[in-house]
Amino acid sequence: MEKPPVEEEELYSSWALLILTSLIILSLFSSYYLQRKQIRALHETVISIFAGMLVGLIIRMSPGSMIQDMVTFNYTYFFNLLLPPIILNTGYEMKKGNFFKNLGTILTFAFLGTFISALVIGILVGIISAMGIGSMSLSFLDSMIFGSVLSATDPVTVLTIFQSLKVDPKLYSIVFGESILNDVVSIVLYETLKKYRGQDFHFSNITHGIFIFFLNFGTSLIIGVIIGVSCALISFNYYNIFDFISFANIKP
Repeated sequence: MEKPPVEEEELYSSWALLILTSLIILSLFSSYYLQRKQIRALHETVISIFAGMLVGLIIRMSPGSMIQDMVTFNYTYFFNLLLPPIILNTGYEMKKGNFFKNLGTILTFAFLGTFISALVIGILVGIISAMGIGSMSLSFLDSMIFGSVLSATDPVTVLTIFQSLKVDPKLYSIVFGESILNDVVSIVLYETLKKYRGQDFHFSNITHGIFIFFLNFGTSLIIGVIIGVSCALISFNYYNIFDFISFANIKP
């Protein structure tokens, strides 16, 4: 494929940047307007979703593919750059007492609920693909990978309504805690299933996949706990280290 001229590529990249920036500004403005007018029947995420769908439809129907390639979602950026700060922020603002008090219920919904959701979605997608409905043709493994992606839910709107209505803190902590952990379970499940693409299906693959799932999850959990505890100890014991550094740098 012939590479487009530099001027044309720069023009399309400017349009792509303008579209993304406009969507971000629209999302921020809608959030500010709804909070200012105290409109609770409509959430800003609904406006953002429909705005993204409308802009995506216009780009999809427009001629050419260069601008489509520039605004295409890259999941590696999401997993490595966007998702970790989101999980860190939600974990930092979480009320620890209610979380650990209902830890058993949260883990049940996060692990078992996410797995059942991925399994049901994967089976339904596989059945639809096997029936030849539409132009979709996916293998069972690809259907399960698709189900693992959609299994994690993000109840931002529900939590906002819960907070405004001041519901039972136990219910809020369960939904909030499950929404934090199901992302992790979904990511590990997705990465585990992706390793078996292009391979023949055997029963040993299931047991090996389960082992890899718990190995990846356990290793990530241990690394996170070690780093978190280390940072907490450092900040607790050496909170005034910058005062010592500033004092040492003072010239007589």
